[in-house]
Amino acid sequence: MRRWGWSSRLVCCLLCVGVATASVAPSAQAAPDKKALSQARKKFQRATELEQAGNFTSALTLFREVGEVKMTPQVRFHIAFCEAKLGKLVAALGGYELAMSEAASVGPGFEKEVSAAIDDLKAAIPKLVLKRGEGAAAASVELDGVALGEASIEKEMPVDPGPHLIEAKLGNQVLFSETVKLAEGETRAVDIVVQRDAVPPPETTATPSPETTSDTSTESPSRLAPILIGSVGIAALAASGVFYVLRNDAINELDDACGPNRDNCPASSEGTYDDAKRYNTFSQVALGVGIVGLATATTLWLTAGSPSKPAKAQLGLTPSAPGSDVGLAVSGRF
Repeated sequence: MRRWGWSSRLVCCLLCVGVATASVAPSAQAAPDKKALSQARKKFQRATELEQAGNFTSALTLFREVGEVKMTPQVRFHIAFCEAKLGKLVAALGGYELAMSEAASVGPGFEKEVSAAIDDLKAAIPKLVLKRGEGAAAASVELDGVALGEASIEKEMPVDPGPHLIEAKLGNQVLFSETVKLAEGETRAVDIVVQRDAVPPPETTATPSPETTSDTSTESPSRLAPILIGSVGIAALAASGVFYVLRNDAINELDDACGPNRDNCPASSEGTYDDAKRYNTFSQVALGVGIVGLATATTLWLTAGSPSKPAKAQLGLTPSAPGSDVGLAVSGRF
């Protein structure tokens, strides 16, 4: 990398601290007072001496303090020069390019010096290329703790010489980690490969099986319907039994009052006869509902979860066969 000659540095010193301020582009900040300029001249002179002696860290600090008072293209150049010597090549390139944008206001000699420094630095800056390998398609990529956008992947990235930490993460878990050390002018490609055993398994939530729980509130809809219909069927059968007992009691009472042939029935037995008819009807209707309900529930339970169309139950009530007691007959299909 090139360095200025002593005469060139002296000229720049005079230009940057205000001796020839007419040639410097006006700053947006307020003009410094004479005292501040005087102190800046002394700091610039001291910084130049430190730079000549190779103490770039101290020189950089002083040059930056001078820039806070009055930033000129020459001060930018010296800041970038010290940064480059300290290994901060990427930052130095930015400083050189800023100085180049204002170099025409200083003169062709300075412009040529800045251009040469930029060319030398571009050749010295290492390049890093990160590529997604097997298993890394969904991982986020970080370089030295800074997340990279997808536009930076598989592209040459200018980096400073030295070690750099590359990590690939999925959430907070590090799936890939590698440190690479690059020398000046080196270009290196790194494949990010994630091993299968490094990928965490997907989280699963255990749910109780319908067959292992007795709580009908957690049953799936395909199981809940037959349970409800079956319950109605059982209740209807129980009601049918009750009405059948009441019917038999009424018939026995008629037999006692009217005789075996029922040919001598008193007028008071008409109510008992009506009760017998009513209980018989209720008993048969409830029996039919119970049978249909249980049959439907059984069919739905057996076909639950099947992609085929569920079976439909149809219920019909018809008068009982001739010669039987008054009542109804149940008919239907499934």
